Amino acid sequence: MPPFLELYMRKTKLISLLKTFSKQEIYKLDDFVKSPFFNKNKNVINLCEAVLPYWPEFNSEELTEENIYSIIFPKEKFDYFKIKNVISDLYALSTDFLKFSISQNRHPDNEINLLNALHDRRLDNIYMQRERKVKQQLQNAEIKDEDNYLRQYQLERVNIAHYKFAGSSYSFNSIQTEFDSFLQYSLTGMLRLYSKMLHNKNHGNIHFDMKMFENVWQYAKEMDFSDNPSCLIYKQIISLELSKSESDYRKLLEIKEKYRKNIPPEEFYYILQEQNSYAAYRLKLGDENYYIERFRAFREMVEKKFMDPNYLIFPNVISVYTSACMADEYVWAEDFLKKAQSGISPPEEKLNTINYCKGYLAFRQRDFGKALSLFTKTNFRLYLMKVMVKSYTVRIYYEQNLYEQTISAVDTFRHYLKTEQMMAEDQKTAHYEFLRHLAELSRLKLEGINKNTSVDLGVLRKQIEQMSANPLGAKNWLIEKTNELNIKGAN
Repeated sequence: MPPFLELYMRKTKLISLLKTFSKQEIYKLDDFVKSPFFNKNKNVINLCEAVLPYWPEFNSEELTEENIYSIIFPKEKFDYFKIKNVISDLYALSTDFLKFSISQNRHPDNEINLLNALHDRRLDNIYMQRERKVKQQLQNAEIKDEDNYLRQYQLERVNIAHYKFAGSSYSFNSIQTEFDSFLQYSLTGMLRLYSKMLHNKNHGNIHFDMKMFENVWQYAKEMDFSDNPSCLIYKQIISLELSKSESDYRKLLEIKEKYRKNIPPEEFYYILQEQNSYAAYRLKLGDENYYIERFRAFREMVEKKFMDPNYLIFPNVISVYTSACMADEYVWAEDFLKKAQSGISPPEEKLNTINYCKGYLAFRQRDFGKALSLFTKTNFRLYLMKVMVKSYTVRIYYEQNLYEQTISAVDTFRHYLKTEQMMAEDQKTAHYEFLRHLAELSRLKLEGINKNTSVDLGVLRKQIEQMSANPLGAKNWLIEKTNELNIKGAN
């Protein structure tokens, strides 16, 4: 058999799917395949029995089409197309099992589907009994999110159709009830999407066609929504994205704590994303109080397992690690990196990421020689990471009193910015400002600090304070360095 056929079995969609199954799901799949209600093909049952023992890795050299074929068809000559068909049948049955499992977990949906079936069979008494039960479940649900209001709306639609048929209990109030539930569902969905659009527009410079936003927002901002935590959250996120005010930020945190047990994981994660983005916005303005705010958001993402340590995009690893360092949470940062490093993705960026994180820690702890050595070992492809390395490298030269090397590195960094086409112009401008002021600081240091340079320092400090942004904390770092020069000049 050709080598590619020996590997084919382990590369099939069937094996890829089965690798994701838990141990409990594997047992249930075995029962599912053997149930005559779902499957009567004995060859598929035999294939299932032959393949499942290789769970969870499915990487044994014995797992080949030829070996599996000899188990299912022991007296027949190997037929590639025949085994391929059986594999396809088991894959189809496995996806049916997933659909069945999902439907079993979505209990309210099943109840509404049952009501439809009872209506079609004209079983009015049973319908009324089940309808009261599902309505009570939806109204008493601890989490009332978009899905809950959608189900309430679907229930009202079923009820209107049934009450018309039954000829009793129907009234025009049912139309109002259907409208009210549809309004709650629609508002929740629209506010969710508007909040995400605004978030990505403000923090990712992405344009959206936000049809009807002004009309919906005019209505929503006057509403209380205390009985709809999801709408309340999205409304507050929109307010924050529009105002950028600290009061709106604090109100969002209050809502998160108040309704912590009444919001689904997706919305909780979205609040944490908003916390992180707002903290990053304030840090760009130079407000270093938000280093702790940003770390708290990241820490909760990790603790709530919104970040999977087995698969983390490398920029996220760097963001979480450096935010912990900026909050002086060095033990937490090291523990996080230890747990996350095996799951850094893509794998070819793992060494770059670890070196950068270790280098950043050394920079924070003023071990500049070690920091420079580690930064030099990085070779990121992504321009954002390259900019970060270059920004801290020029600062390290300055911190080591290597002012000529600082000026040379500034020129190299400036040239890189000019040639980098992926970077937005406003981001380039922020770094250009930083480099211009750093070069001036280095010039003053080379010329020597005395009382005659106090005028130059005063002008420089004023220019630094007027910087439009604080890229990677550069503005605050420059202010710190000018303050040091002022002290020396005064002495």
